[in-house]
Amino acid sequence: MPKKGIKPDIVSYNAIFNGYLKKGDGDACDEILKEMNEKGLEADVATFNCRIAGLCAKGRSFEAEELLDVMSKKKVRPNRSTFNMIIEGFVKEGNAKKAMRVFERMKSVKKDDENSASPDFVTYTMLIRSLVENGEFGKGLEVFKECVERKWSPPFGAVRGLVEGLKKEARVNEAKDVVARMKKVVKGDAVDAWKNIEAAISF
Repeated sequence: MPKKGIKPDIVSYNAIFNGYLKKGDGDACDEILKEMNEKGLEADVATFNCRIAGLCAKGRSFEAEELLDVMSKKKVRPNRSTFNMIIEGFVKEGNAKKAMRVFERMKSVKKDDENSASPDFVTYTMLIRSLVENGEFGKGLEVFKECVERKWSPPFGAVRGLVEGLKKEARVNEAKDVVARMKKVVKGDAVDAWKNIEAAISF
């Protein structure tokens, strides 16, 4: 790989590794990792994120999740992208429970201004949609509340699904509470759109 007189660093290897990953060349990725180890280069968060992205793309999110333990042992701190990729992987595989497990682990990571791993709007959006689609309305309600506490308005379709799901479970008061909370976070041009959704909900 290296040209004469040029000594590649971890950034160079990560770029090449990511390139092979996007091409779906697993054998080349393995060779790059082997070469990195031989040269004594320690994998960083970017290296692990590349590996996680590749595994999740192949529907092997459970293996991607296992890399979190490897990162912990090697004292490599995961970032928000690390967790979001695994959560998205489980969501696409229809496994809301495992996505929630990773979410809880994500929230347990100590905050660090230099490398934030805290959930963002994307995290909450993926989870709420997945939980509602899988009929996990109780968990969906918990995640919804966390989301609106951060002043974020979840996707209207998912919220309506949550309300309807709670109604079916005879949790009408909680369904009404969801609607009330949405009124507080929906702003600007989205207000009219939410009013249309609300008008279509009957209690």
